[in-house]
Amino acid sequence: ELMIKNQQINKLNGGIKGYCVQIYLGESREKAQKTKYKFMKLFPEIKNVSYERVSPNWKVRVGKFRTKLESEKLQSLILSEYPNSFIIEIKVPVGEFD
Repeated sequence: ELMIKNQQINKLNGGIKGYCVQIYLGESREKAQKTKYKFMKLFPEIKNVSYERVSPNWKVRVGKFRTKLESEKLQSLILSEYPNSFIIEIKVPVGEFD
């Protein structure tokens, strides 16, 4: 019963607290797209790569993790290619974690 209630609460809240690594933040949509596709070529094993507009900026985010430690592992893996990347807290829809 409690598990079902917990699932319903998570759905109402829009997901579960999680973490990802942001690799781009800027005003250019083209640069955001290029960053996304370059990342997908360099790291094909990482499936969750997205870019979105949060006016007036574009953001490219990679990974969807339950813990900050998991996102730190990814950040250390990509740090040589993306030295300005940083970890942010996000809401992850149920079932979409890496």
